[in-house]
Amino acid sequence: MSFIEARTRYIAGESSGFEQESRTARALQWTLIGCLCGVLAFGPLAFGAVQDWAICTLELGASACVILWSARQLALGRFQIYGNSLFLPIALFAVIVAVQLLTGHTAYWFVTWQTSLLWAAYAMLFFVATQCLSNAGPLRAFAFFFATFGFLLALFAIAQQFTWNGNLYWLVHVRQDGWVYGPYVNHAHYAGLMEMLVPIPLVLVMMNRWQKAQRVLFGFATLLMASTIFLSQSRGGMVAFSVQIALFAVILGVRERTRKQVLLLLFLVVLLTVWLTMLSPGGISDRIARLSNVAASDRLTIARDSMKMIATRPVLGWGLGTFPVVYPSFRTFYTNFFVNAAHNDYVQTTVETGLLGFAALCSFVVLFYRGGFRNIARWRNDVGSATRLAAIIGVTGILIHSFCDFNLQIPANAALFFVLAAVATAGSRRTVDQHQR
Repeated sequence: MSFIEARTRYIAGESSGFEQESRTARALQWTLIGCLCGVLAFGPLAFGAVQDWAICTLELGASACVILWSARQLALGRFQIYGNSLFLPIALFAVIVAVQLLTGHTAYWFVTWQTSLLWAAYAMLFFVATQCLSNAGPLRAFAFFFATFGFLLALFAIAQQFTWNGNLYWLVHVRQDGWVYGPYVNHAHYAGLMEMLVPIPLVLVMMNRWQKAQRVLFGFATLLMASTIFLSQSRGGMVAFSVQIALFAVILGVRERTRKQVLLLLFLVVLLTVWLTMLSPGGISDRIARLSNVAASDRLTIARDSMKMIATRPVLGWGLGTFPVVYPSFRTFYTNFFVNAAHNDYVQTTVETGLLGFAALCSFVVLFYRGGFRNIARWRNDVGSATRLAAIIGVTGILIHSFCDFNLQIPANAALFFVLAAVATAGSRRTVDQHQR
């Protein structure tokens, strides 16, 4: 055998090895995306993942995603990390919680430790989403999966509402008082989930690349999913969704200057109004009329009491997850109910992690919008950019709803929130590649 023949065979074998490595990496990539979507879909189906077994499953699922990502790095033969501008506030928040645990600056060390493990799972999901949802193909699959998931979940919620027998899934007995809607015991948390999912088909229907039949499908999914926000009769959900529509209208009319899309959005709003009038003419209008009475509720009293808690421990707070433990000592009204949250995620974050935690939260929000709006320039023709725009609108809904509720204390909603934040801002910094062989 001549030297040239031997060299040719060697190169062919090397190319075959690289091709096999690429196939393995691609298989791990799609397995990772499937695992991530499965974990996010599991949470809502498991009653919001609020029970211990569901929280454990969520944490194990997040760990599995990190393991799959690590396996993919080995298959690629190099260490590749996509940066994200939100890594900094997340790291700052982690340092604050670590200081609470290491110095004992918490009212209940075990609760803070347990809650920190859950938030570590959120961080892992955020990291994995940044790594695997930065390209058009995975983003397209992610968008189609959750548009379908949201549609099916809304269909189930409506069916359960009109055939309600007192049990979740018609089988699971509800042990405590609650306003059940869909798979959630609290209707406001279902509304929070839909606020994050509805923008996906809403933005897709506005794109230029679809045929008429595809637009009709996306439009119908949008109407059905959005209607359940109002059918759940969550006042915070109604307000948050209205802000989302206003934000999208501003993007269409001011930033994009597309009259056609603005008229289409207005048409969808009119259809939604007609659809809701047919399904529930009385209940929704009554809840909307009572929006002005929100100020008289106990939630403002809880917020005022929380200000005293913040004044007592202003820097590092009382410890992550300890609000329901500490609050009874500061409560100024009588109730037979257990106050498990502040009904305001911003206030509760400040109570539990102090002004430093609130600063981390504010920087997260600022960097989110700063990085997110850089990635939506081609959203009318590119599915990846459209998915990022949908993620921005979805996260905005939760940020508005968090002023009067505690969606970010629900593991299923919080996990999806952080993944959407990663989707919106992925690629806002340069990629760090360290090739190792």
